[in-house]
Amino acid sequence: MKRIALLAAFLAATAAAAPSAPSPERQIDALFAPWNQPGKPGAVVGVIRDGKVLFTKRYGMADIERGVPMSPSAEFFIGSMSKQFTAFAIHLLAHDGKLSLDDDVHMYLPDVPDFGRKITVRHLLHHTSGLRDYFGLMDMAGLRPGDVIAEDKALTLIKRQRTLNFEPGQEWDYSNTGYVLLARIVEHVAGKPFPEFARERIFIPLGMTHTLFQQDHRTLVPGRVLSYVPADAGGYQFAPVNVSTVGDGGVLTTLGDLALWDRNFYDGRVGGMDVVRQMQATGVLNDGKPIEYASGLFVQTYRGLRLVEHSGAIWGYGAQLWRFPDQRLSVMVLANSADIDTYQTVRRIADMALDRIPGVEPAAPVASAQTFKEVPLDPARLDALVGYYATSPQSGITFTKENGRLMALGTGFLKIPAFPYSERDFFARATDSRFSFDPPGPDGIVAGGVLHFGQQDIPATRTARPMPSAAELKRLEGDFYSDELHVLYSIAGKDGDLVLTYPGGTVTLGFNGERDYATGFGTIKYECSADGCTGFTISTERARNVRFTRVALTSASR
Repeated sequence: MKRIALLAAFLAATAAAAPSAPSPERQIDALFAPWNQPGKPGAVVGVIRDGKVLFTKRYGMADIERGVPMSPSAEFFIGSMSKQFTAFAIHLLAHDGKLSLDDDVHMYLPDVPDFGRKITVRHLLHHTSGLRDYFGLMDMAGLRPGDVIAEDKALTLIKRQRTLNFEPGQEWDYSNTGYVLLARIVEHVAGKPFPEFARERIFIPLGMTHTLFQQDHRTLVPGRVLSYVPADAGGYQFAPVNVSTVGDGGVLTTLGDLALWDRNFYDGRVGGMDVVRQMQATGVLNDGKPIEYASGLFVQTYRGLRLVEHSGAIWGYGAQLWRFPDQRLSVMVLANSADIDTYQTVRRIADMALDRIPGVEPAAPVASAQTFKEVPLDPARLDALVGYYATSPQSGITFTKENGRLMALGTGFLKIPAFPYSERDFFARATDSRFSFDPPGPDGIVAGGVLHFGQQDIPATRTARPMPSAAELKRLEGDFYSDELHVLYSIAGKDGDLVLTYPGGTVTLGFNGERDYATGFGTIKYECSADGCTGFTISTERARNVRFTRVALTSASR
């Protein structure tokens, strides 16, 4: 109970809460109540003041199969929150005089392609290098569920790239590639494996004895919590993290160790306060425009106060650490299930403390997110809903019944399951969309419905699906090869759709002429002229315009 008393004392010292308000502990308990029960994953929560843990509490299970409850010493993957440790390692070497942030990365990594532009260590730190994100490239190359994301494969893909997303320093675009390369720079300069350098120079000096960079996903880590995602059939399923890269992620740690790391930002025990200040110095673009990203940390303003933070998410793991340096207040949430919104929970907990500090701007109202719960529905009732529903002359949604479930294929989108939350209303878990079918008419026919997409309500009319001609499909069919990915895409017409086959499987693209096609791992944009389509590019936000060229394959090469 001592930790509760400390938190209550802090809140009482700043301002008196309303007499009728629930205690902070009860409010936090309410946030995690849906998971604080048998058979559910959960989280650990911590509130830190002046480097001391005022409050910590655990919810749910660390291991559902074995019935292991969450504990304060539970080890979590923290995903991209790991980047601040990689950045700190770079700043330690810069402070030692071993490198400069304005050095060209080719001084240390000559295998990085020469794009004809200087890319500096600072560009990597600030996500302004223009380098394509290797996660997106791996997906394009055919990464399948369960495949190991290995460092050698990532580096091989990076070395094959021929172009950048943009000129170095021109934009800010989050890139995991940059932080994988920063870890390699540390190895080159320090002459030892990156995880070993981090352990010797950061973790051990700070007493973070339960923290490590895991370079091999098979490494045994005592106290590790398991990762979960909601299962379509209800309940949860295990989500293994088959990632063997470090720098952009890879840290396993505990709430207690993160509290020690947090304290270093006030006392500079490791690195000194000059390094701590450099860590929080934000970047500037070529045109002089400042950005909010520093070195593995976002530096922002929240409720009029300076906020230094970074989140992390990988498979079912989620992590948040918010630091209000001027108030010497930090809040963290570490979770092991994808359905726990760590951003909203850490924000709500931070607000509980900030609400009691005089002069702090009031919290902005937060709209309650709509949540939909799947209800049982006789599969026979789906037959009346199957068909094509036009949302415009050029596009629509095809609903099919597959294995007793309604599936939706929007023009230019991926096929996804539609889950009933009433007899005629369905929602998608993959996108912010719902579809409401009209009541059947006297003849039993459903004539249309409404697509609820984001804030739009789009009427949809049931009609015969427009079918492309064989010539139209033929124009876009073919075999297409990317030298940057070393992968072949084969696109063929089938039942009026374009179907893509690649090392990752088969994807139905639909058909919409020469417009963009979504694949789930990027958007295809064809390059066509009156003479035909010679190729296409595929893009994600972080890996843009990877080029594929039409190739003619002999029967032997197939």
